[in-house]
Amino acid sequence: MVSTMKHTIYENPITRKFAVIRLPSRFIEGDTIQVPPSARWFRTREEALATLSDLFDQEEEVHVDDCLH
Repeated sequence: MVSTMKHTIYENPITRKFAVIRLPSRFIEGDTIQVPPSARWFRTREEALATLSDLFDQEEEVHVDDCLH
């Protein structure tokens, strides 16, 4: 089993600032997104995209041999 981390870029509809946030492991498109208070905000989408691409470079696949659920 391979576990992957999902991230997305969220745009605040009021401030029009952008944040890169980690999605819950069981996230399904259409679910409500909770932005954590610790989220880092960016003035432009391009700044957020640059951070998102850095996350992709840093992430490694995690192999889980045994699932204890």
